[in-house]
Amino acid sequence: MTRECPPVRAVLSPVLCLVVVAIGGACESDGNESLGMSPAIACKAIDGYEDYEPLPDATLTSDEKLLVYYRPTGFRTEPVGDKFRAHLVQDAQIRRRGEKVALKRRMKLLEYEVKSDIPPDLIYLRNTISLKGLKPGHYELDIILHDKIGGGSPAAQVLAFQVVAAPEAPPSPSKNESEAR
Repeated sequence: MTRECPPVRAVLSPVLCLVVVAIGGACESDGNESLGMSPAIACKAIDGYEDYEPLPDATLTSDEKLLVYYRPTGFRTEPVGDKFRAHLVQDAQIRRRGEKVALKRRMKLLEYEVKSDIPPDLIYLRNTISLKGLKPGHYELDIILHDKIGGGSPAAQVLAFQVVAAPEAPPSPSKNESEAR
């Protein structure tokens, strides 16, 4: 059986870029579970729901982008006519490990609202985050997720990652060396 993905509305930032994909699920949230998230995973690639390749040691250069996968859980849906709706908002910030001061922050980075024929319970979030301007060191990405239908306290988690210096490119041969060959 093939399901079409419902439309996605996202807010993109030059500092943090976020992409969301949803797959319709089979049951509406029961309201007893509080908003949460699966552990965020730094990835080499994300190809779909539970289809990703983890990035060993979550280590990148500032020229690369941090690719993050996680699934929201316990969010509420509501009936709207003959459809079901979910509405999530994500904030994010980057800090040096152990520090409280945010180096990069984006409130309401993503506003995700979906309507589908069945309650959308199988949702994953994919973040592509620019690391431009970050010096080598250990950092933490704070992910804060809000359920606009269920209300209540936001869910938050931290993903640790490391920025390393880009490897130096080998020197290009000088003009005289090239001609000597």
